[in-house]
Amino acid sequence: MKSIGIIVEYNPFHNGHKLHLDYARKQGDIVIGVMSGDFVQRGEPALINKWDRAKMALLEGLDIVVELPVFYSTQSAEIFARGSINILKELRSDEIVFGSESDNLDKLQEVIKLESNSNFIGNVKKNLKDGDSYPTAYNKEIKNYLGEEYEIKSNDILGIEYLRTIKTLKLDMKVKTLKREGKGYHSSISTGNILSATGIRKLLKEDKDIENFISKNSKEIILKNKKNKKLVDISHFYNLIRYAIISKREVLKDIQDIEVGFENRIYEMALKSSSYEIFMKNLMTKRYTIGRTQRILIHILLSITKEDTIKLKKELPYIRILGFSDKGRTYLNKLKKEKKDDLENSNIQILTSLKNIKKKLSVEQLRYLELNEESSLIYRMINNYEDRKIPLMKRKDEYEIR
Repeated sequence: MKSIGIIVEYNPFHNGHKLHLDYARKQGDIVIGVMSGDFVQRGEPALINKWDRAKMALLEGLDIVVELPVFYSTQSAEIFARGSINILKELRSDEIVFGSESDNLDKLQEVIKLESNSNFIGNVKKNLKDGDSYPTAYNKEIKNYLGEEYEIKSNDILGIEYLRTIKTLKLDMKVKTLKREGKGYHSSISTGNILSATGIRKLLKEDKDIENFISKNSKEIILKNKKNKKLVDISHFYNLIRYAIISKREVLKDIQDIEVGFENRIYEMALKSSSYEIFMKNLMTKRYTIGRTQRILIHILLSITKEDTIKLKKELPYIRILGFSDKGRTYLNKLKKEKKDDLENSNIQILTSLKNIKKKLSVEQLRYLELNEESSLIYRMINNYEDRKIPLMKRKDEYEIR
């Protein structure tokens, strides 16, 4: 079977995601979705827990849903892409399809080539010293070298990192893009029946109708979570984050993404800020984007360190399956058999159960699995969803527990 990989968050699943998934399904026989778990790339807890989002994905047509662990899902584009592509590599994905503002692979490859230019890199660093955030500093130089029309936006930033990782790992993985429909990633303005996940989350917060922008299956899951007061955002976690900052003062400098000196500012603002809104207002600087700042806060909360991140960039610790269709299960069974028979295969375990887990993983791999599971425990302190130990299974459009 020809397998197509997509990298998603579904926070929550909407009509734009449906276009992407339907397009991917036309490219091959089976679609594998690498999906962020309970915390997402913008440095936030997911609106809805990972199991309900996996259920949305299966109902909408994904064949395999794989969790992108928290130590990848809450990182910068580079590390997010490294973890995601490594998972698709281990699952032997033939092709990847990603959404793109430009829908132009040649343009994205041209941007990658620029990074071998020492003057380009030097100018980006100068912009950073002048106080620009990394995306601003990077885009300024892209425009200087390639023209004003070459501004790189959210999906293309990730796309560049997917391409770079595929090249670095020397993978024979084909790449296709799909033109992103509607407004930008952060936009609250709709185009027809397309609205960004940011816009949908805003409507939910304002208790407004979302029906035009999501499918029936997703609507039922989202509204059930809303009725049960299970929709969360980062402000709900502020007391936990504040406690983590204060209690970990001595090790804040070791947390991933924190630059020298910023740990003191974070600590000072946590002491004096009684609410998340006040905290962020006091903390923000021109140099740090909201996304980067929130990622730092989540890394503090979950104890994700610089040392761990360096190790995890080099090697994927495990693969955790959240759900599959009948076709997906057949694919996984075949893949496991092939890996068992292949003497040169990696030692990365594909986990469909946590039973006898200590026999399956090394001490180091187990430590990272436990870090991810602990992050979900922290998420459940705010949103007490029912955890599962085995994947969701889709049969004839219904769910059965194995």
